[in-house]
Amino acid sequence: MKLSWLRIEMPTLAGAVITLAILIALQILFGEVRLRGDFTEDRIYTLSDGTRNMVADLQRDVTLKLFFTDGAQVPVALKQYANRVADLLREYVTHSGGRISFEMLDPQPDSDEEEWAQRYGLSGQSLGMMGMGPNLYFGLVGVSGARDGAIPFLSPEAEPQLEYLVTRLIAAVTRTDTPRLGVLSALPIMGSPRNPYGMPVGDESPPWAIVDELEKQYELVRVDPGADSLPGRLDALLIVHPRDIEEDMLFAIDQYLLGGGRVVAFIDPLCISDEQSGSSPFGGAMPGASDLERLASAWGVRLQPGRVAADLQASSQVSFGTQGSERMPTWLSLRPANLNTEDMATGTLDSLMMPFAGAFEGEPAEGLSLVELVYTSSEAKLTDAFLAAQAGVDKMRSATSAGKLPLAVRLQGRFPTAFPNGPPAAATNETAGAKYLSEATADGAAVLVADVDMLANRFSLSEMNFFGQSVFQPVNDNLNFAINLVEQMTGNDALIGLRSRGTFDRPFHRVIELERQAQERWQAEEIKLTERLQQAQARLNELQRNKDADQQYILSPEQKREIDNFREQRFETQRQLKEVRKNLRADIERLGLTLKAVNMGLVPALVAIFGIVHGVLRRSRSN
Repeated sequence: MKLSWLRIEMPTLAGAVITLAILIALQILFGEVRLRGDFTEDRIYTLSDGTRNMVADLQRDVTLKLFFTDGAQVPVALKQYANRVADLLREYVTHSGGRISFEMLDPQPDSDEEEWAQRYGLSGQSLGMMGMGPNLYFGLVGVSGARDGAIPFLSPEAEPQLEYLVTRLIAAVTRTDTPRLGVLSALPIMGSPRNPYGMPVGDESPPWAIVDELEKQYELVRVDPGADSLPGRLDALLIVHPRDIEEDMLFAIDQYLLGGGRVVAFIDPLCISDEQSGSSPFGGAMPGASDLERLASAWGVRLQPGRVAADLQASSQVSFGTQGSERMPTWLSLRPANLNTEDMATGTLDSLMMPFAGAFEGEPAEGLSLVELVYTSSEAKLTDAFLAAQAGVDKMRSATSAGKLPLAVRLQGRFPTAFPNGPPAAATNETAGAKYLSEATADGAAVLVADVDMLANRFSLSEMNFFGQSVFQPVNDNLNFAINLVEQMTGNDALIGLRSRGTFDRPFHRVIELERQAQERWQAEEIKLTERLQQAQARLNELQRNKDADQQYILSPEQKREIDNFREQRFETQRQLKEVRKNLRADIERLGLTLKAVNMGLVPALVAIFGIVHGVLRRSRSN
C-alpha cells in the first residue's frame, strides 16, 4: 500500500512544483505588463488622443509624485479615488515611452515624505474634529530637471477635469521658457503707454485686472493695432476690441493663423467700455463696435452686425440711477446651463456676466471644427444694438426670435486665408515684398467671444476698502474664463479642446425611474386625499351653519355620519398610499435581487458550464 501511494502521489507533487515554478516565472516576466480594457460609455479611463501624443513626444524626463496619506481615518471613498488617480498616472507612464516615471508616497506625520509635501506646497487637510487630527495630504507634484509644479489638492469633485490638470502640469514643468502672449487692443487694458524714458504718454491709467493676472504667468508683449506685423515668437495673441484695425494687421493675423498660431479675440457690437467713442452705458452717443469681419467671414463664422442678444432667462437687474431699475434681457447673467460643461475652459465656471453681447452665425469653413463654449437659452432674441442699452420696452420692439445663440466659439484646424490674392493693396512695401502663406501649413486655433465689457473691472470685480487699501473681489467668473482660454492657447496642443472625462457616478436609472413613477402616483393619491378632506370639512361647516343657535355645541346625526364617512375615506386613502410605497420597495427589491442573481449566480454558472464542457471535450479526445 505504501509503495502504491508513492507511485500515485509523487508525480502529483512534482507537477505541483513545476506549476508553481511556471507561475513564478510568468510573474517575473509579465509582472509589469498592464493589460486593461475600458468598456465604460464615455471611455473615462482612457487617455485622450491629444494627451497620448503629447506624452509620446516629450523631450524631457518627468517624475510624477502622488502624495496620499493612507490610514484608518481616511474615508473609503477617498481611498478609492486615490487608486483611480494612481491608475490614470500609470497610463501616462505607459504611453510616455519611458519619459514619465511615477512614485506614490505616503506622507505620515513627522516623516520625510510629509516634509517634502510641505516643501512642494501641498495643502494638508485635517482629518480630526476641530482641526486636531493628523493632516491628510492628497496632491500631485511634477518634477522635470530644475522645474517643478504641483496640484495642491486633488478634490474628488474635480475628477472629470483630472486628465486636463495632469496634462497641464506636465506641459508646465517641461517648458524651458515663459510663454509670450501678444496683447492687441484699442482700449487701454495694459495701462497708459510709456515713452522710452518710462514716462506715461497722455493721461495715466492703470492696467486692467485681467492684465495684472496674466502678467503673473506670461511675458506680455504690447501689439500696436496700427502696426503692419506681429512680434516674433508669440505663443498666442490676445485681441480685445479691435476697433478700426488696419488691413496690414489683419493680414499679419491671417498669416499667423496659417502658420499654426493661436488667437483669443474679444469683439463686441456694443462696447460700453470704449470711452473714446463718447458713449455712456445708458444713452448718449452710439458705443463703439468691433469685429474681425474680414477674417471671420473667411472662417465661415461672423458676428451678427448691429445686433445684440436678448434672453429673458438670463436677464439681469440693472439700475438706471434716478430712472429706477429693471431686469434687462440684453444684460446677460449666464449660469452652467449656458456653458459647455464638457470643455475645460468653461466646465469649472459657475457664472458669467456679458453686458450687451453679440452673437455668432454661420458654419465653419472646410478644414475647421467649431465648438460652442457659451450660449443663450433656446428662447433668445436679437435686438438692435443702438436700442439695447435703453431703459424701457423700446429696446425689444425690433427684437426677432433667434433660438439658441452662440456667444463664444472655438475654431480649430487648418484655417483658410482671408487674403487669397496676397497682401492688401494698401500694404507697405515691406509687407508686400515679404514671402507670405497662401494656405495653412499647420493647425491653428481661434476663440471668438462676442463681448468685450465682460473683461472690464467694473463688470467682473467688486472694489472694497480694507484698512485704507483698495481690494478687488471677483463677482463672477469672467476673468477666470479669459485666463482659461489663454492658458489653453499658450499650452501644449493637447490642452486645446481637451474634453471632460465624463461622469464617474453611474446612477441606477431603472431605480430612479421606479421612484419617479411611484412619486407621481403618491402625489396623485395625496391630492385626492386633500380634496376629500376639503369636501368633508366643507360639508361639516355647512351642517354647522344650518343648526340652531342652542345646538351649536351638539353633534347632529348628519355630522356624526359625515365624520364617520370622512374617517373611513381617510383610512382607505392612507391604506392606498402605504400600498404604493410598499409596491415601490417591492419593485426595487425585485430589481436588486435580479442584479444579485446575475452577479452571484450567472458568472459562477458560466465558469461551471465552461469547466464541464472542457472536461467532456478533453475526455472525448483522450478516448
